Amino acid sequence: MARASERHFLHCLKKHIPQRTADDLDIIYAYLRGLEALSSLREPALRAICKNVRYEFHDANDILYCRGEISSCWYILLTGSVFIDGSMFLPRSSFGKRTAGCARRPNECLILEPSEMIVVSL
Repeated sequence: MARASERHFLHCLKKHIPQRTADDLDIIYAYLRGLEALSSLREPALRAICKNVRYEFHDANDILYCRGEISSCWYILLTGSVFIDGSMFLPRSSFGKRTAGCARRPNECLILEPSEMIVVSL
């Protein structure tokens, strides 16, 4: 992520949720509405997500989550890559969503390289 608008988005996303201003939420919204993973959401639902998304960074070779853990969030990768059940996910991919009828993670997620991500709480 190099463009000024992306840096500004990251700055807003990294703020503690209670400290975000209405302008911060508008910047987060503008960025998220351009992501394919969220393209099916209507404006009110996406604006609600903007109030709770957060930024995380993880180093290479970290385990992001393990098989059997309760799934309380899902992710959109901004930079880096992750490996889940034989598949590699690259930037702008979403992963870690709950499967129908199951609140536990069906597999583990390994961070392959230093990675930045958006965390979407359920």
